[in-house]
Amino acid sequence: MTMRRVLYFLSLIIGIVFISLGIIPAIFAYPYRDGPNSGPADLWELIRIISYEQWIFFLIVGLILSLFPALKLRKT
Repeated sequence: MTMRRVLYFLSLIIGIVFISLGIIPAIFAYPYRDGPNSGPADLWELIRIISYEQWIFFLIVGLILSLFPALKLRKT
């Protein structure tokens, strides 16, 4: 495989991961804790908190990264 195809494939994979992070708020509830230690209890709660705050960014960047390789590979 050429280096260009590897970069397109990597861009596609990263785009899919970003889209997945952007969809998390639509599927899972916000991890709410009340009390003095109200931070995230584990890595999954931290991921959900970050995805709730940045879901638009994740979706836009994910769509751009996943559509760019598809359009470029279609031209060649």
